[in-house]
Amino acid sequence: MVHEYIRSKTKEFSKEEKERRYKYLGKEVIDVGDPGLDSIPEFYGIANAIWRDWKNGEISTRTALGRLALLKLLTYKSKNKKIQDIPEEELEEVRKFIDYVIQVIKNESKRKGEPEEERQVEEKTSS
Repeated sequence: MVHEYIRSKTKEFSKEEKERRYKYLGKEVIDVGDPGLDSIPEFYGIANAIWRDWKNGEISTRTALGRLALLKLLTYKSKNKKIQDIPEEELEEVRKFIDYVIQVIKNESKRKGEPEEERQVEEKTSS
């Protein structure tokens, strides 16, 4: 009974729909190895792609910071089972880079004169 309900409410995505759901991996960033976020170059590539999209005005500061916060979360082995083989020191370097990108975006948005209340919301979400 429960399984039937779940199946009726669950949507199966076609290959095209799945490709549209992913913002960077497999499009702007080459998916190395197995499918999914499972290697160090992919983390750096996605962080750079987010930074570039923000610089080009394609995404807002809030969106960029949210995506970077999620990316950082996925560098923890408890949140991403695909990175179990990667040494913790390398993951820590990736986290430092993501923190650097977050700080640059925050500082640049202050210089651009974005509304203070928007920055405060962003800082709460990234803390």
